[in-house]
Amino acid sequence: MGEFAQLDKFLTQEGSSSSSSKSSLLPTPVSPAWYDPESKSWYSQEDFSGLSKKEKESLFSCVMYCQYAPTGRARCRRCGEDIQKGELRLGYPYRWRQADDCYTLYLHPECYESSVFGIKEKDLRKKIYGYEALNNTERARLWKEMRSEGRMAKANKEGANATAEYSSGSVGVDTKSLPEVPVPKDMAVPMLPFQKEGLAWMCQQEESSVRGGILADEMGMGKTIQAISLLLARPVKGPALVVCPMAAVNQWMKEIEKFTKKGTLKTLVYHGSEKGRVATQFKKCDVVITTYQTLESDYRREAHKHRVKCKYCGKLFMPEKLTFHQRYFCGPNAEKTKKQQKTAAKKAMQSMGIGNSKASSSTDAPPTITNIYRDFMKQAGVTVKSKGYWNVMKETQERLKGSSSSSSSKGGDDVLSRERLALLDRKELVELCDKKGLDSTGRKPELVDRLMDFAVRGTTSKAEEPVKKVSLAMKLLTSAKAKAKAKTASANKTVGKSSKMKTAEPGKAGKRMPLLLRKGSTAASKYQGVSPLKSSGKWQASYQGKYLGSFDTELKAAKAVRDAAEAAESKGKGKKAAASAASGMACTVASRGAEASGSSSRG
Repeated sequence: MGEFAQLDKFLTQEGSSSSSSKSSLLPTPVSPAWYDPESKSWYSQEDFSGLSKKEKESLFSCVMYCQYAPTGRARCRRCGEDIQKGELRLGYPYRWRQADDCYTLYLHPECYESSVFGIKEKDLRKKIYGYEALNNTERARLWKEMRSEGRMAKANKEGANATAEYSSGSVGVDTKSLPEVPVPKDMAVPMLPFQKEGLAWMCQQEESSVRGGILADEMGMGKTIQAISLLLARPVKGPALVVCPMAAVNQWMKEIEKFTKKGTLKTLVYHGSEKGRVATQFKKCDVVITTYQTLESDYRREAHKHRVKCKYCGKLFMPEKLTFHQRYFCGPNAEKTKKQQKTAAKKAMQSMGIGNSKASSSTDAPPTITNIYRDFMKQAGVTVKSKGYWNVMKETQERLKGSSSSSSSKGGDDVLSRERLALLDRKELVELCDKKGLDSTGRKPELVDRLMDFAVRGTTSKAEEPVKKVSLAMKLLTSAKAKAKAKTASANKTVGKSSKMKTAEPGKAGKRMPLLLRKGSTAASKYQGVSPLKSSGKWQASYQGKYLGSFDTELKAAKAVRDAAEAAESKGKGKKAAASAASGMACTVASRGAEASGSSSRG
């Protein structure tokens, strides 16, 4: 069955179960149906194949459900009027196509049709979900409204009155009875009788309280010439605006030029990149012709000036849209409805190619990390039973521990392979060699070969290698070198401390070095390492190319140079003392080594 055939069936209700339902204005509900109050979804018999046993147990078999409308956006499927927020409403399942999901159509309780649903008073608890949650007063009112014919009787009465009014001729205008309007003199072509009737009707509409109308003649009947004659018969102050498709702009200009005398109506086209310059000439013309796209872009430009910035995300919205945006999408208090969350998850799954697009949306899992991991593990032949991110992580860790313990019980040490060793870096290979008791020196390929030889044939570890014998002379020489190194380090520390004491307290160490004077008198300062700074008026000090800082007076800069010279001199003396001490220790070690070698030869 094609789309148009289904639409015709939807509107005419052909092929319904009973003859009484054929005349009903309501689409045929899905029967039997089950309702899920948690997800607010309907399921039919065909949807049960994709549900688990636990999900089937959470469903309720019913014909419809009742609730108080949470919003005022729903509309009654029978009378077409809005269902106000807080009013009691009925909802029943409907499926547009067999492959689509069931969705809910709403009714006023007064618009309930017993011929379609067939619910009796004794079956209200079983067939209407939510009836148990109502108190006795609400139950009585609901059943009374369901049995009443108030809205339908009112609609039938209004329809009969409209039919009678139309039959009496009070609705609409009889064009033949309208006063004739003479054809404007500036028209260059004559008008046909029905075109004159159209002109008379349009003039009458312009003078009425409506101030307008719709001229709906067939194509080719001369609607353009009638509109032009109206412009000439009822001239207005300022230019008249003509909005048409882009393909009809030139046609309007040619027909105005063709059907009117030369110079009668001046036309102007408001379109394109130069429309800003053209807008200044509106007062000089009689007809302005523009396109729908130009009118829309200008409207958007003016409307965007009134947009308000969201204080959370910084985006601009119209005032009426900003309230909706901050209620459901943006801000600390924003919360999406379950339907919005379900729609967002379904779109994300379609974009990522997850799940079966032909299956019911109730069987599809949202594209979370856990569900994606569960799908991949299922393809690998492993079933993940836990639900939730942390439970899945715990199950995975337990599975890995179990596999590692079983492998260790079977083979003891981990089995080495060249592919596994190639993924390790050198530091990890060195640690593995030390663990196995192997030599850990060399490059990475050598370490890999050594570990593979150990895994295949087994090599001698370090602990099993024969220990080389060390002579007594070598032992004495090694201990002497260690003692000499320790004494040298202590001497360096002592010299460093003394130099620091001399630098910090030069006055207590003895006679100070005199200030360094220049040999020549041509320089700007008489002291060495001191030069003036013309930009700031200060004096700069430096010693042996090292910058020491800038000072307020020349004398302070000279003293800084002297302190640097004294520190360099004391440092040089400390190095000489350390060198002499080291040479003395080396001589002592050499003599002891000679004595030890002589005694060993005598022995």
